[in-house]
Amino acid sequence: MQKYLSPLGAASVLFLAFFSSAWAATVISADLSGKKICWDNGSVSTYGHGGKYSNNLSGEGTWSVTASGLQIHTERYDYVAVVEKLPDGTFHAVVAAAGINSTGRYCK
Repeated sequence: MQKYLSPLGAASVLFLAFFSSAWAATVISADLSGKKICWDNGSVSTYGHGGKYSNNLSGEGTWSVTASGLQIHTERYDYVAVVEKLPDGTFHAVVAAAGINSTGRYCK
């Protein structure tokens, strides 16, 4: 029985990883436009209509959603974030080049 436990455990973890990511959706412009997101790393991003962007850590700039992800160009940084909207309304963002892995939600 014990020799089956490890493969069964691994299969369960893989199933949950694929199952949970299947429910996440890549953000679209409508998810962000005119909205402010408070991230768990202390940053606050404002996604203005027409592509205007503001963040308390990276400064002022522009944003756009492309096939590559969320493109951000600011006074300090230019980067691409892979952002997903989760079923509970939170957002998950990864900026691989900067080692950023954050969760956020619409600010109140």
